[in-house]
Amino acid sequence: MTKKERAQIFEQFLEDKYPIVICSLNYQTPFQLLTATILSAQCTDKRVNIVTKDLFEKYPNPFALANANHEDVAAIIKSTGMFNMKTKNIISMAKSLVENHGGEVPSEMDELLALAGVGRKTANVVRGNLWQKPGVVVDTHVKRITKRIGLTTNTDPEKVERDLEKIVKGEKHCDWCHRIIYFGREICTSQKPKCEICGVSHACKYYASL
Repeated sequence: MTKKERAQIFEQFLEDKYPIVICSLNYQTPFQLLTATILSAQCTDKRVNIVTKDLFEKYPNPFALANANHEDVAAIIKSTGMFNMKTKNIISMAKSLVENHGGEVPSEMDELLALAGVGRKTANVVRGNLWQKPGVVVDTHVKRITKRIGLTTNTDPEKVERDLEKIVKGEKHCDWCHRIIYFGREICTSQKPKCEICGVSHACKYYASL
């Protein structure tokens, strides 16, 4: 079975199993999605949603966060891990939005990557969910599962992103990644994947090797 054939089978399976998908992070504005995504590094979306409820109540926009006290913000986001660095990044990010973008979140990749705490993964989350821009979000689920299935042999996130961009249409990137996250949480888990109930095991290189 070719890589493209695997990809087509996997894509159809995901669409059938998870026809409606949404971003797991709670947000009301582009600024809030960007902030929540930065906080989600090495942290669960569930925990981030708990934290951002208080954070956005106190700092609802970049103008408020840009003038925030480091210790006050750190106290709110402490449970997300790496809180000192994340605090520094989101305050710096907010200042950049205010000073360079009129308080608006830019949609271009290079402008997003210039913001503190923003890498390609975060930029693709923002661009895909807000503006339906193409770009594969390579989080832990996408990285693990696409390698198991046999869609990539790479482990470097940017190389994985490039591999997957070649086999999944750009307009499907955002929902496709959301579906993989759903699938990774429910079936293709990190430690003990539930291959016995997986509907795509017949196209999976990992399952074939068992």
